[in-house]
Amino acid sequence: MEISTQPKLQFRGIDVIETHFSCKKRFNDDIDIPIQIKVVPKVFYPKENKRAFSIFMNTFVTVEDYFDLNVRAVGHFVLDGDITSEIKLTFINTNAPAIMFPYLRSFISTFTSNLGTSIKTLTIPPQFFKGNIESIEGEEE
Repeated sequence: MEISTQPKLQFRGIDVIETHFSCKKRFNDDIDIPIQIKVVPKVFYPKENKRAFSIFMNTFVTVEDYFDLNVRAVGHFVLDGDITSEIKLTFINTNAPAIMFPYLRSFISTFTSNLGTSIKTLTIPPQFFKGNIESIEGEEE
């Protein structure tokens, strides 16, 4: 049996860079309408650092005819080695968004709890990430 050492992944934090909230009607616990959640992660590889990458995560939370909440956040990561195609398949496509998402969930809960009576406090369920994440080209935003 062969034992291999995996590179260490450091999570350097999350920055919420954009938030949009629009309330059309008051949404509270009496309303039993499903909440639609869409999470779109994308990865950015800076040219100047071959060991770093960022995950840009756009999260859309909607209840039709009641409210729309869009949150854009960036998670910053560093590996202790160069980013290979194997690391892209394992760490970056699955682990990095999964590490970052609880911070975004917490932000959404705190944000909605501070909106008064226009909307109830939202607790977004955990999300599972698999597949390839689209890459962002160009300069980091």
